[in-house]
Amino acid sequence: MKDILLNQLKIDKRQSISIPLQIAQSIKQILFERTIKYLAEMPTAEQVAKKLDVPMIDVEIAYQRLYHENFLHKDKNQYYVNYVYMSSDYYLKVTRLFDIIKKLGLKPSIKAIKKRITSIPRDLVVDSAIDPHQSYIHLRRIYYGNDIPLALMDIYFPEKDFPYFDELNMDEKPIYEAIFSHNKRLISSGRRLLSVVNLHKEDAKLLSAMPETASYQLIAVAFDQHKQLIDVSRSISTMNQYFEVEFDRSDLEKITQNHFFYI
Repeated sequence: MKDILLNQLKIDKRQSISIPLQIAQSIKQILFERTIKYLAEMPTAEQVAKKLDVPMIDVEIAYQRLYHENFLHKDKNQYYVNYVYMSSDYYLKVTRLFDIIKKLGLKPSIKAIKKRITSIPRDLVVDSAIDPHQSYIHLRRIYYGNDIPLALMDIYFPEKDFPYFDELNMDEKPIYEAIFSHNKRLISSGRRLLSVVNLHKEDAKLLSAMPETASYQLIAVAFDQHKQLIDVSRSISTMNQYFEVEFDRSDLEKITQNHFFYI
C-alpha cells in the first residue's frame, strides 16, 4: 500500500500553491479513488520527502493538516488512512458494529472501560419507552480494528430488566449475542438517529484523535420481540466514512412523470 501511494503522489513545484498543500491535496485524491485500504499504514515523512524531493518538514505539515481534517488517523506517531466505505446497513438495518469492523478486513476487538449504575442522560431520552426516572446500567466500551481505537460506545440497560447483568460477561463480546444466549431476548425493532458532533477532549484521548474533530454520533434504541426496551446507546466514531444508497427506479420514474424534482 505504501508503494501504491508513493507511486501515485504528484506535485508541481512550478505552481504558486504551497508544497504542503499540494501534498495534502494529492493524498486526498488518492484516497477518493479508493485505491488505498482503510487503516493502511502511510509512508513515513522521510519516504515521501525523498520521493518528491522536498524538505521533510513540508510532508510533516501536510500530514498534520490531513490529521486535523480527519483524513488520517494517528496512533503512536504512525499515520494511517482514515477514509472508508461504510456499508449503509449500519445505519439502515440491524447490524453490529463488531461485524462492520470485520467486513472492513480488520480484526475486531472490544474493551469495556466503565460499568456503573446511573441515570440516563436527558439527550438520550428519544423514545416514550425510555423512562428517565429509573436506574440504568451504564457500560462504556471501545471498539478496535487491528488494535486501533475506532469507536466509543455508551450503552444504557434498564437495571430492573437485567438483574443477571454480571452473568452476561459482555465486557469483550457483542451485546445482543450475549443477551440472546442468556434469555432468548432477540432484537426485533428500534430507531437510529445520526448526527455530527465535535469530539470532546476526553473522548478524543480515548480514540487517539484531535479534540473538536467532527465525528459521527449514532443514538440507537433497541426493542426485543415483545416490544420491550433492551437498551439505549450512543456511539461516536472518528472514521471518515461515506456510504452509497441506491435509489428505486420506480420512485424516480414517478418523480419525473410528475415533473417534480428535488434537485
